[in-house]
Amino acid sequence: MAPPSKLSDRVLVSGAVPHVKPADLAGPIAEYRRHVAVTLGTMEGDVQRLARAVAAGDLPAARRAWLDADAGYESIGAAYGAFGDLDARINGETAGLPGGASSPDFTGLHRIELALFGRDSTADAAPYVPRLAADVRKLRRAILTLRIEPLEYVLRGHEVFEGALDLQLTGRAGPWSSDALLALESNLRGTRVVIGTLRPLIEPREPLLVGRIDRSLDTLSRTLRDLRDRDGTMPRWDRLSASEKTLVAGQTAGAAEELAYVPEVIDPRPLVPVRSAIGEVQAE
Repeated sequence: MAPPSKLSDRVLVSGAVPHVKPADLAGPIAEYRRHVAVTLGTMEGDVQRLARAVAAGDLPAARRAWLDADAGYESIGAAYGAFGDLDARINGETAGLPGGASSPDFTGLHRIELALFGRDSTADAAPYVPRLAADVRKLRRAILTLRIEPLEYVLRGHEVFEGALDLQLTGRAGPWSSDALLALESNLRGTRVVIGTLRPLIEPREPLLVGRIDRSLDTLSRTLRDLRDRDGTMPRWDRLSASEKTLVAGQTAGAAEELAYVPEVIDPRPLVPVRSAIGEVQAE
């Protein structure tokens, strides 16, 4: 995808609007942190359902609970950078692990996904569910004190959608469940929360940007809704036609492009003084 044009080449409001400072992000981040805590509470319930289904050997119920838990985790992507090792334990993939899927360090959601969807086995999933439950519980208790960096927060909406293009829509993430559409829908839901918290900072500086973001997310949301089966079930990514995949990928890329302007509008880093050709110091 070609890089977007600089926002300075588009419509900007007067430079009289003060530059965003890290302190201005304190409120939005606190609001988002509360959203994450609530979502992790719901995810805890999903993992408990998963544990019961695995213990009963009920593969269909275990798969449904896993999909719900994974969707919940995908909706809090703007905070991943604050999770540290817990993120790797909850959502780690095989990339970089010696032995890949056979590595003892491969645990969490995707190891359970391999068992339930790749091996059709609740018994294979059983050893990993208690640790997942403990890690999610630990993360929920810690989230209200975990630090989320202001710059990282304003970048994450764009990065989450870039990640969806690179991971979900290539099949690299969720290879056994092929749940890319559910994950993308969750990414979209979480991104709406992020943009909602940042709206008061964006609108005075670029009044049209939030509208463009909303329209791009609405377009993608309608496409995902229309792809659902008559019973409301989201189809597997690997069962879509080539044209359907192209449509989803194109709209995801379009949303990512609009979201890429957010950090340019509300960059919380200090202004950098530069010297002009005639020696005047300016902020850039």
